[in-house]
Amino acid sequence: MALTIGQIAAVAYPAVLNEQRKPEDQFSENALLSEMQRQGMIKSRAFGETLQLTLDYRRNPGGKFLTTDVDEMSLAKTEVITAAEYAIGELGVPVMWTKKDEVQTPSENQKVAFVDSLLTNAISTHDDLIEEALLAATSTEGVHSALVLIPENGAGTVGGIDASTETWWANAADTYLADGSDIEAVLTEVWNTASKGSGSKLSPTLLFSGSDAHALFESTQVPYMRYDSQDIKAGAKSLMFKTAKYIFSHFGDDHVFMVNPKTFSLYASKQYFRDKGEQREMEKINGFSFKLYSALQLATSNKSRLAVAYEA
Repeated sequence: MALTIGQIAAVAYPAVLNEQRKPEDQFSENALLSEMQRQGMIKSRAFGETLQLTLDYRRNPGGKFLTTDVDEMSLAKTEVITAAEYAIGELGVPVMWTKKDEVQTPSENQKVAFVDSLLTNAISTHDDLIEEALLAATSTEGVHSALVLIPENGAGTVGGIDASTETWWANAADTYLADGSDIEAVLTEVWNTASKGSGSKLSPTLLFSGSDAHALFESTQVPYMRYDSQDIKAGAKSLMFKTAKYIFSHFGDDHVFMVNPKTFSLYASKQYFRDKGEQREMEKINGFSFKLYSALQLATSNKSRLAVAYEA
């Protein structure tokens, strides 16, 4: 018996998904997700009712230098642990075809090509929607963006913690001029604020923005370029700021975000990330459908280690 499109989809999906998961292919049009994956910022986790990240948020308030060898120490209960709590976002992508599609793709090769196209498009759509959400101005149906976690004023309530009152939670933020004349100095300032010290293990490892901000920064580096051949190649193949890679996304704008994988991640459900649901015959329509589904959330475990610079 010849395989139907639905049967082929069930068999082909793991193979197509595995192909999409190759580093060079998975997010070919999604620069931010690709680099986040490379740096380990996409993390699989079993979710509960919410996503909770435990925080060691301050030094022991009872610690002090002793005045004498019999100086009394505080007997107050040690309060140094808290948690950031995030709601869980959801994403779905429907895939639908009709019985006529099966009639019009009679050979197995035609059906395989058709199914492959549907599945590849569904996965690409899924990933493109995520990147767009991560670079949106506000949360998208509960899925946070970088600007929600790393706001322009450094404050905001993130993970249930209000950085306006809990100032230890505030992120670094500053503005640069539209002509870019001070962009390098501003990036250095917010980098230092987020790093909190030279050689910090929590210094940013990734900068990302839109193409205009990326080009503006690159233009300030032209005087430092050196050429080692007779061929002059305009522009840089890749940009670094200090020890962090600087990339741009077509969804980004003038905001330049600084993050690191230890404190900034896209958390995805172990059970449901790009999960292919069961195929069902549609009511009242001569067709079939299934859905891709993901439970996920962009979250931070240390907002004070994140930074943003944006055009004044």
